[in-house]
Amino acid sequence: MTQAFRAHEVAASEQIEHRAYMEPTPKRIRVIFGGHVVADSKRVLIMHETKHIPAYYFPMEDVRMDLMEPTDHKTH
Repeated sequence: MTQAFRAHEVAASEQIEHRAYMEPTPKRIRVIFGGHVVADSKRVLIMHETKHIPAYYFPMEDVRMDLMEPTDHKTH
């Protein structure tokens, strides 16, 4: 592989556009932690985003909010 080809390969990989989209999943998703069902839903969305692994998003109504603790962590 030539140096010029490697430089072109790197430049092309830096031009990947950012994409983010959500889609519903047909599956029932249940989260169990410490023996407690923390979330259980058939209305989960999957977030797909460039350079990130897919993540599930639950409706708040399907999450045991009484088991959650607030944090200072924020994302955008």
